[in-house]
Amino acid sequence: MPSLDVRTIFIICAFFAFIYGFGMIAFARKMSRSFDGIYLFAAINLLIATTILLSFFRDYIDIVWSIIVDNSLFLLASNLIYYAHLQFIGQKKNLVILSTVLIISTISLLIFFTYIIPNTNSRIIVLSTFHGLQFLLTARVIWRFQQQTKQTIYTPLIVISAAFAVFFAFRLSVTVFSNDIDPYKLANNSLHALLIIFMMLYIAALDFFIVLIATERLVQKVADLADRDTLTTLYNRRGLDHEMQDKHIFEKSLAVIMCDIDHFKVVNDRFGHNVGDIVIKKFAEIIKELTRNTDICTRWGGEEFLIILPLTDEKNALIVAEKIRLACEQCTFPEQPDLLFTASFGICAKKEDYSFDDLVNNADEALYQAKTKGRNAWQ
Repeated sequence: MPSLDVRTIFIICAFFAFIYGFGMIAFARKMSRSFDGIYLFAAINLLIATTILLSFFRDYIDIVWSIIVDNSLFLLASNLIYYAHLQFIGQKKNLVILSTVLIISTISLLIFFTYIIPNTNSRIIVLSTFHGLQFLLTARVIWRFQQQTKQTIYTPLIVISAAFAVFFAFRLSVTVFSNDIDPYKLANNSLHALLIIFMMLYIAALDFFIVLIATERLVQKVADLADRDTLTTLYNRRGLDHEMQDKHIFEKSLAVIMCDIDHFKVVNDRFGHNVGDIVIKKFAEIIKELTRNTDICTRWGGEEFLIILPLTDEKNALIVAEKIRLACEQCTFPEQPDLLFTASFGICAKKEDYSFDDLVNNADEALYQAKTKGRNAWQ
């Protein structure tokens, strides 16, 4: 039975790497407005495909191309992997100067161990160190981001990068204790062939999970748009319904605040509906600023808002309402010096036999009482 030689593996891997690269370009054209870094992932695929192809021709082309250019492109791809992941997870770090210095330094060592003191093992040690550190740094950055955001969807990217950091550490260790490798037989070296296969697997796994994560994030964005009010970005009633499906929210103390902008029709009539929208957005910003992350803030309808305060009694709900009331009273609009607005609040704390509808209805009734007493008040 004929065996599959190493060079055949190289050409197959290069072919599929190019296919994946062009596939990622097509994906990036559709997704680049929603996600950063997709074009960089496509570029990484094409760079790795090119390096595999140059490795295939190791015995037929000048060492400038088969060693210097080949490994320089691989260094660039390795560095771009770090930046592509940074962009994809939305992190902004400008390390271009440091990266450029590291790449130039590594290429200088590559040239030194190719022309001045030719030593294949030393080249492999230098390159493996660079790639291992790049993959380790990439895994660390994604892991720290995941710890901060609690978004477990990035776990596969951490695993892939960490696995390749381990592989390059293994390659470095094996090379340190190996005899000198003939540079012209490197293409047939089993460990080098394993690297090519692993890079092909890396491209396939990376592209798969990038597409999967991007799709999941896109689905989440669509879900968020459906659950959020477009003007204020607070929850709408649909979003509120989803949040209230958490049964634990009713197990302990709970209070709700129903709030309404006073004389909002007058604001619209006097200043126009565009200014009215600005007032609503400002009111929503004040509510978000003066409530906790665990509170559920909803645009109930028009200029009316509902705030749900878990683990809060009536006394503390009154404090929150008063803070929001004062902030509204003191709010100014530089572009509309004559524009002022106030708000009224109805508060209700959960009692043992209360349902959520009871809370909302009682808060609404309290709001009505605050309105009838002169507005700019809570009840």
